[in-house]
Amino acid sequence: MGNWDELAGYLVALPQEDLDRFSRHAALDLQADSEAVVAILRAYANENPDTTPSVLLASTASQAGFAGDGDFARRIGGAALEFAETDEERQLAHVSLAQVHFKNRREEEELAAFERHCCAAVDLGHAGTFCYERLATLYEYRGEIESAISICSRAVETLGGTGDHRSSGRFEKRLERLFTRKDS
Repeated sequence: MGNWDELAGYLVALPQEDLDRFSRHAALDLQADSEAVVAILRAYANENPDTTPSVLLASTASQAGFAGDGDFARRIGGAALEFAETDEERQLAHVSLAQVHFKNRREEEELAAFERHCCAAVDLGHAGTFCYERLATLYEYRGEIESAISICSRAVETLGGTGDHRSSGRFEKRLERLFTRKDS
């Protein structure tokens, strides 16, 4: 339970407005009282034994991002990275942050952060399609065909290795198209 206690300490240290935002996006009724936060998080952890503090933070960041609360989503996503103890937790935190930055991709800094977080998730072996698809599209748009080929090849390997043959097949078709474009 130590990590949940650390998360409680982190949350209680937030300004009240941010604690309220966290409560809303996480669908938890957290109070400013540290004992109440600890009790609620312990109950949550008992009801969700496969969830970790980092996963809760990353999920909350994603919800905040979808709700258009980007600044808060970035801060909570960053906390998810700090709380992450496994590669899987780091992957989820990076994907969550990539999604948040993707929403504002027209801004150069946001696009760079999106790319950085997607690459980090891919490097950690993430097996979802979001980062692979968006990176391949970005590289192809930029005319960086070799980079698009590389990310698609990685997607075929990773997704095929997890048994997601449908997604892997889509990336194989994309690879064929990219090789044709490269050779022309």
